[in-house]
Amino acid sequence: MAAPRPWLRFSAMLLLCGGFYLSFVSAQESGGARKTPPTPEFKLPIVFEKNAAPQSIAELRAMEAHVQKVLKKIMPAVVGVRVGLGQGSGVIVKKDGTILTAGHVSGNPNQKAVVILTGGETLTGKTLGRNGGIDSGMMKITPPKTKDGSDRTFPAIEMGNSADLKPGQWVIAIGHPGGFRPNRTPVVRVGRVLFASAFVIRTDCTLVGGDSGGPLFDMQGRVVGIHSRIGGLAITENMHVPVDIYRKEWVRLAKGESFGGQLGQITQVQSAGGKLVFDKKDNLTNDDPHDRVQKNCHAKIYTFRMKAGHTYTIDLTSGDRTGKNLDTFLRLENGEGKELAQDDDGAGFPHSRIVYKAIRDGDYKVIATSFAPNQTGAYTLKIFDADFVDALVAGKANVLRSMKLPRPAVTDWVEKLAKVKKSVHINAVVIDGKGQPLANKEITFQWEKGTETVKSNSDGVVRWLFRKDKSKNLALNLPAGTRALIALTDQTGASIGLKMKDDPSIVKVKSAGGKIVKTVDGAIAKSDPFDADREKCYRHVQEFKMQAGKTYTVDLMSEDFDSYLRIENDEKGKLAEDDDGGGFLNSRIVFTPAADGTYRIVITTCDPGQLGAYRLTIRETGAKAAPKK
Repeated sequence: MAAPRPWLRFSAMLLLCGGFYLSFVSAQESGGARKTPPTPEFKLPIVFEKNAAPQSIAELRAMEAHVQKVLKKIMPAVVGVRVGLGQGSGVIVKKDGTILTAGHVSGNPNQKAVVILTGGETLTGKTLGRNGGIDSGMMKITPPKTKDGSDRTFPAIEMGNSADLKPGQWVIAIGHPGGFRPNRTPVVRVGRVLFASAFVIRTDCTLVGGDSGGPLFDMQGRVVGIHSRIGGLAITENMHVPVDIYRKEWVRLAKGESFGGQLGQITQVQSAGGKLVFDKKDNLTNDDPHDRVQKNCHAKIYTFRMKAGHTYTIDLTSGDRTGKNLDTFLRLENGEGKELAQDDDGAGFPHSRIVYKAIRDGDYKVIATSFAPNQTGAYTLKIFDADFVDALVAGKANVLRSMKLPRPAVTDWVEKLAKVKKSVHINAVVIDGKGQPLANKEITFQWEKGTETVKSNSDGVVRWLFRKDKSKNLALNLPAGTRALIALTDQTGASIGLKMKDDPSIVKVKSAGGKIVKTVDGAIAKSDPFDADREKCYRHVQEFKMQAGKTYTVDLMSEDFDSYLRIENDEKGKLAEDDDGGGFLNSRIVFTPAADGTYRIVITTCDPGQLGAYRLTIRETGAKAAPKK
């Protein structure tokens, strides 16, 4: 009996199961990697265009011919990978050899990897970052230079938009089931999308061990997902990581970060806390309209006004603890309808949480919906406004002073975090006059002994590592016509919200107000004499004439040291002293002299050996009028 025709073998497999295997062998591809041609604009057969099932042999032939054309484009970018004893698949998405794969395939960052191109060429590589909870991973080929000394390039394939996927849409899954085999090209399966959300794609493309990390393509040959795992029901219901997640996490993955916990483990988002500013109990019902993102999911929309620089925690709590009837899903959009954030289980299953920092004043839309289609039930929506607020600066601004943070406290705190391998960053969002983020804007950090110029990313964000040796007189220089919201964050950009809270035992002294009659900007140095009262504390002395009956508020502020303030005269010596009366690290004395005279204001430090700049301010209020007789 003659061998079946290729298209007939294709048809039979398609009719037998939801997806099918197709071993694609081409004399052109057998010689190894080649340069990927420019992306063609494929005209889809009517079956693919309508996301329909084939109704005739002619339609099956059209499907096969189209898939063969797409495979010629995409096959050179599909790779086999080995990390340790584990095997999997991946896809090259940048000509420098950057590979998308599954997080459980890449494993821990900075491991040695073996990458096998479609034609069998074996190259070295290394693992980059991974999000264990979502199962996204990244690797990179690290081959030697070419003969002429230039960097080698690789066939790369473009990334599509997983947000555009719809149930019933045809897709192509490629991988190396069982691991790479030298006598077999990557195995192809064609199937359809069963479900697609921001966090997972489910298809009926059959997957087995070794396929993990392989690419899922649309019918234009664009990567829309990465194979993750077999579904709970059968090998024909399988899970893929949406490619849009890789875009959002690109910087962290490329830097080699490992985050997100373990696969299947819910990582709860930490609330920024603060004052409760919105509290609403409500219900999702069958009468509510469908959400435009979560397909066939009912939604309610709330308008909430946010202020620039404020960080908000938005909690959507389901009334059903099991999540069977209502597993909440939360989205945030700006006034123009652009999505800013979304979350499924950030507050712990089945509750959602978004922590968002507003970069401009305005009305925002909070969308309460569900993770699964057609769920209904009671929920509570709460919004909290954090205690800390980002500073809005322009021109040349002193960074710590703008954030109202004293340098010694911040640097001490940074050093403590460094011991547990945590870093602190200055996060600056560069914006225009309307509050829109500005990409590719150069801003300069300047400190006592150096400068560093950095460029904002596509979201207008600059994240600059804060270090003690770069903290003194730290300033930010912004281009004309721009502003920036600045704050302390972790390496991901999450607000830390450091606040210098007063010791509960300290009662902050209330200023008596009045006009400023003297301001002194000075600096304590090692050449200054030691204070007579405070051991090994350097000091400055300012003489000032005071009048009996008037009240003076004397403030000593510093970003460099914990200030200590004292008032003396020749007759009685020490008359008043203070450590933190003006708030933590700042001193304040409110003083009414008993007689006219010259008084000494002693400027010193709370702790021995401290140095740095300070500002002394004296305010004066007039004497009270004598009571009428």
